[in-house]
Amino acid sequence: MLTETPDVATTLVATTDFHSSVPDGLATLEALARLRDTGSLLVDAGDFYGGNAFHEFSQGRYEEEIAAGLFHAMVPGNHDFADLQRLREPKRYPPVVCANVIPPDSFPGRWEPGLLLPERGPRVGVVGFIGAQAFTAVPAEERAGFTFKEPTPALLAAEHTRLRVAGADVVIGVSHTGLERDIAFQTSGESPFDTIVAGHCHCSYYQWSDGGRHVVKAPELGAGLLRIGLRGDGTTSFTVEHHRGPASAAGPGSHALTPFRAWGDTVLGTLPEPIGDRTELAHRLCERARTATRADAFLLNLAHPAHRPARRSDPARAGRRRPLRRTARAPGRPAPVHRPGAPRPAVRGGAGARHRRPRPGQRRHHHLSGRPTGHSRRAGPPAHHPLHHHRSVRRHP
Repeated sequence: MLTETPDVATTLVATTDFHSSVPDGLATLEALARLRDTGSLLVDAGDFYGGNAFHEFSQGRYEEEIAAGLFHAMVPGNHDFADLQRLREPKRYPPVVCANVIPPDSFPGRWEPGLLLPERGPRVGVVGFIGAQAFTAVPAEERAGFTFKEPTPALLAAEHTRLRVAGADVVIGVSHTGLERDIAFQTSGESPFDTIVAGHCHCSYYQWSDGGRHVVKAPELGAGLLRIGLRGDGTTSFTVEHHRGPASAAGPGSHALTPFRAWGDTVLGTLPEPIGDRTELAHRLCERARTATRADAFLLNLAHPAHRPARRSDPARAGRRRPLRRTARAPGRPAPVHRPGAPRPAVRGGAGARHRRPRPGQRRHHHLSGRPTGHSRRAGPPAHHPLHHHRSVRRHP
């Protein structure tokens, strides 16, 4: 059971790059609901929508409902703009927070450059921003009418100051720019933030800290969350939690599974012969698309496969005429994040242990540490190392 730490006056919980991972993210969604019920403040660092079969089925309607019931603020990611423009119940939707993008007049919801969150002890303000690379990755038709400005130090500092004057004790940057770019911003000496919550990069690192400045990130694709503990004495702690496994049938998003399965089981056609594996399927799809578009080449992204590959040597598949179905994956089955047979990268930092996905029903915690301004880290990789990732480490100021 999740409980608040007694010496933490305010807990800010962050997610990022959820990408409509409702079937695989039910345990995380349930944990977020419990944390909100106990008084935590919830923010999302972008890309809550899109990127998988569930979003093709839902078209954002279930994700909007989930977000409205959980989050206090949401920063837009490059996958979110289309769904934000078609909010079904904009008055229930959390404020979208982004200081360097101005929405068109047609935007139906509430858009703020920065936001004071509900008071929970130390008053927290958040300033959202999105990087140029992420914004230009939005298809032109989806960002039409939105005005982008570079997230310059001066622009962000002005919003930081505004929130402090309005009563914020702590102002945190929430960025959809990428962890390495956020680290570069923190090391430039121009950032107004002690802490930046990062998104967009889909990397395996969760924290960088140096001299009282931090960049922290939550797990992506519904795999977990980041807890930031803000104490009255100015110290900060960070904890990464991984949540996988069964969730309550009444938890957020669970009611979407039955219609999603029905959608995924819809037969679209019958193949005249079996296709041996994903690679062969990819080649056929690319060639069909290249011919149809009259292009010289066609690229198909297979970085996040939805299914285990079908093996040509599998006798159970030989000679079968298999119905072609949509790619709705069974809920609870973790989606592989590497190509079959590819080596998994070792975690940098700690004891050199390999990064493993938690078993079903297992909750994994990474206890990270924060120090007040003026103190530097003493554990983990050398101070010059660009990325710090510590497993099971907790230090107290």
